[in-house]
Amino acid sequence: MGGFKLGKLTMRSLFSKPATVQYPFEKREPYAAMRGHVEIDIDACILCGMCQRACPASAITVDRKAGNWEINPFMCVQCANCVRECPKKCLSMGLLPTEPSVELTPVAKHKDMPAKPAAGAKAAGAAGAAAKPKPKLTPEQEARVAAARAKKEAAKKAAAVEGMEGAKPAAPAEGAAPSQEATE
Repeated sequence: MGGFKLGKLTMRSLFSKPATVQYPFEKREPYAAMRGHVEIDIDACILCGMCQRACPASAITVDRKAGNWEINPFMCVQCANCVRECPKKCLSMGLLPTEPSVELTPVAKHKDMPAKPAAGAKAAGAAGAAAKPKPKLTPEQEARVAAARAKKEAAKKAAAVEGMEGAKPAAPAEGAAPSQEATE
């Protein structure tokens, strides 16, 4: 009976379509749960780097200062950890796998980041802006502040006195003639 089953299987294989396809010349239809490749909406991305930290294969590189987001699709294991971790939901998984190519080049996206103002410009802007009003203190708080200031001043004076004592000339040794200044 085993021979009949084998013969039936062989005859069915001869007259039916093959189960495999010749990829990349023929492509199969993607199924619903297929994870293809990572896609990014760079305009929605804030370049926070959460996807880079979540990637187990270290396929994603984020450079916030330069405004670059880069993925090496041939290192990516299509686990979708980066998609789940993205706070802005700008990453998604495409249905089709990465296209075969001769060169193994990463996919890079660039986003223009706004320039930070220079330190001098920031200080000038702060000077021109209205100063924040100081909060009103209760009498107890004012007393504590005054006591702390007085304590700080006393510590400064004590340190200055100690410094002055260290700078005085040394006392004359025993048996030495007293100087003229000391006798007067």
